[in-house]
Amino acid sequence: MWWYVGRRALQAIPVVLGSTLLIYSLVFLQPGDPIVALFGEKPVSPAVRDQIAAQYNLDKPFLVQWLLYLKGALTGDFGVSYSGQPVSELVAKAFPITLKLAVMALVIQAVLGIAAGFYAGLRKGRAFDSSMLVISLLVIAVPIFVFGFLMQLIFGVKLGWAAITVGGDASFENLLLPAIVLGLVSFAYILRLTRTSVFENLTADHVRTARAKGLSSATVNRRHVLRNSLIPVTTFLGADLGTLMAGAIVTEGIFNIPGIGNLAFQAINRGEGSTVVSVVTVMVLVYVVMSLVVDLLYALLDPRIRYA
Repeated sequence: MWWYVGRRALQAIPVVLGSTLLIYSLVFLQPGDPIVALFGEKPVSPAVRDQIAAQYNLDKPFLVQWLLYLKGALTGDFGVSYSGQPVSELVAKAFPITLKLAVMALVIQAVLGIAAGFYAGLRKGRAFDSSMLVISLLVIAVPIFVFGFLMQLIFGVKLGWAAITVGGDASFENLLLPAIVLGLVSFAYILRLTRTSVFENLTADHVRTARAKGLSSATVNRRHVLRNSLIPVTTFLGADLGTLMAGAIVTEGIFNIPGIGNLAFQAINRGEGSTVVSVVTVMVLVYVVMSLVVDLLYALLDPRIRYA
């Protein structure tokens, strides 16, 4: 197993390098002057402009800026933001909040999506199955920010069950409503994926063999149908953690959550290449780690899969 982990780690190197180069290119090509954005309406003298440009390597060519960033990143130095704070500290402060939000959303969507999809797959064509298809289609069709503002209005303003904004208090209670909003779209996809997979496995040879042996329907559904149906769902969930963290920028903006999405949004507006690239690097690493975890979980879900 360890050689497989090492091989996947080596495969992640060009992915990280390519993603940082791509994001650095997009930030570099962004219209506007980051120094002007930093000072706003205040006039900037040529001497101050040259000093800031030299401090943040803005006076150097694009490739040189990228290479200098990589050099610092290898030593743990991700640069300094325009506010004077080390980027590593900003990321370290914001990352746990977004990770907590994404994990909460992942658990909620996985539990509800798999349960609803499994039940709908067992009763395909009936009322529950049809209602779940309509609900999932509605959730997929409506933009996530609409659900965010709507649930904020209903549960935060009208009913008072949840905080309207999170702010600095990123507790479980305050993050529950944003996590539900963040996981809504993925919940719909998991429901549909589980439903389809369950329906296909109901007619599989191993399921018919289990029924022929005299096993009860509950045992067959739990051990043979559900377990094999979770293989494609596990693939989706593994990749979805990174997607949730990247997509949290909208949810964090609606609920004023000081997470990594808000950090990336502010850095993009200010043209802070080092901060944006650092955030993207963290996201890429999350994708790589989760893809490795998913591959290893396959061996638990499907006995035919083995890693030497």
